[in-house]
Amino acid sequence: MSTIQKRRTQAERATETKDRLISAALEVLRAKGYAGFRVADVTDAAALSRGGQTHHFPTKLDLLTASFARLYEQITERSRSRLAQLKPEDDVVRQMLDDASDFFLHDDFSIGLDVLAAADRDEELRDAILRTARENRFMVEDMWIGVLMSRGLSRVDAEDILWLVFNTVRGLAVRTLWQHDEQRFEHVKDVIYKIAKERYEARRKSP
Repeated sequence: MSTIQKRRTQAERATETKDRLISAALEVLRAKGYAGFRVADVTDAAALSRGGQTHHFPTKLDLLTASFARLYEQITERSRSRLAQLKPEDDVVRQMLDDASDFFLHDDFSIGLDVLAAADRDEELRDAILRTARENRFMVEDMWIGVLMSRGLSRVDAEDILWLVFNTVRGLAVRTLWQHDEQRFEHVKDVIYKIAKERYEARRKSP
């Protein structure tokens, strides 16, 4: 008995094409940075025609903003997955520090820094990226604050610990623009962990 393959709908084909273009765009950004980003390289990497690209993303701005939206969605999903697997006995401060490190010290964050630094004259692109980053990071931060509050901290104390951890790791990420010292970075992360952990234990025991 022969099996009849189900034909994909036009919407499914369009989604697949968009996914290929976005994946290719992120690949080009990782390899060449914003300064070396060319739409022609994206269509080549996606094995699509320029017409196929412009049908879905008429401009370079459309392609870049869609790509960054997808990138941050993936990053947010990684944090959501980490939070979903968190057990009551797990060290929430360590997990938060690991989550911050996975984001800020990952190549994906450096892509955003690169584009923001190079897009000074493109206000629309800069604003779109900042808006995407802000929406996704606020969502992740709110999830971590919720976990801390469920462990007995007030919202103010939870926000203090989150800011301490996330902002310090973000500072290390910016420092990678001119210095790469893995040993020193790990030392600073350990110091921050101890400070945040001490405050966490003290504040959750407070009445």
